Amino acid sequence: MVSRTLGRTVGHGAVAGAAAGGVGATALYWLVEPSIRAAIAIEEAGGPAGEAGGHSHAAGGDHAGSHGLAADALVPRDEQVVFALVTVLLVGILIGIAFALAHRVLGTRLPGKSPAGSAMTLAGLGFVAFTLAPAIIVPANPPAVGDPATVSLRAVTYLGTIVCAVALTTIVTALARAKELAPRSRAVAATALGIVGSLVLVWALPNAADPVPANVPADLVWEFRVGSLTQLGLMWLVLGAVFAYLTPSQVVTRTSPPTPMRIGRRRHLQPASVAEV
Repeated sequence: MVSRTLGRTVGHGAVAGAAAGGVGATALYWLVEPSIRAAIAIEEAGGPAGEAGGHSHAAGGDHAGSHGLAADALVPRDEQVVFALVTVLLVGILIGIAFALAHRVLGTRLPGKSPAGSAMTLAGLGFVAFTLAPAIIVPANPPAVGDPATVSLRAVTYLGTIVCAVALTTIVTALARAKELAPRSRAVAATALGIVGSLVLVWALPNAADPVPANVPADLVWEFRVGSLTQLGLMWLVLGAVFAYLTPSQVVTRTSPPTPMRIGRRRHLQPASVAEV
């Protein structure tokens, strides 16, 4: 078995996180930023009307359209984009380090026939618990969508969804690895628990999604949500793949015991014709 020091583990996680952050920043610029700019234009053009309807605040910054103009005067949009890209890169590195430490602790408890396989499994579980589940319960909103009165509810629901999703994925993974059950029974039980648990979470968690204002095209909101989900999904995929590539293979040498050799008396067989003579 090839072991790694804690420093090497953290280093591999930082490299994998940097790669994931770079991909995430690129996806943010090409997939999400166009939707954000379009939403900001709608917010600035229809700020007063949006304020009357109560939906002129952005989900991310929660700034009104009139305040957005002042903010843009202080911080140009291009500088905001650069700051966002650098933030994604730094957050990716931090997540990569946390991912590496989690894999170091949970690697043997995760499904997968090798450390690389368990790394990809952990990345998939992280995507489900930290990205997919919150996106279903609290969909991401571009600027010009979101009621400032529901910010606290959305934040609490978002964090609660992550906690519940992490607990559910942990239980499902433990059930899938339970040695007391047959392999087929484990798969059926884990799948059933995952489906039922997901339905219960969707039913139990409060509905924190804000309605889309009439002046914001539904296609724009859809593009923003798909782009955001794609960005985070690519980050988890790259994080798991790069870390799996950097993870040394777990080589377990199983040498079969040597065949016992009879060193003592050897029995020499003679041809049958010779023995019969």
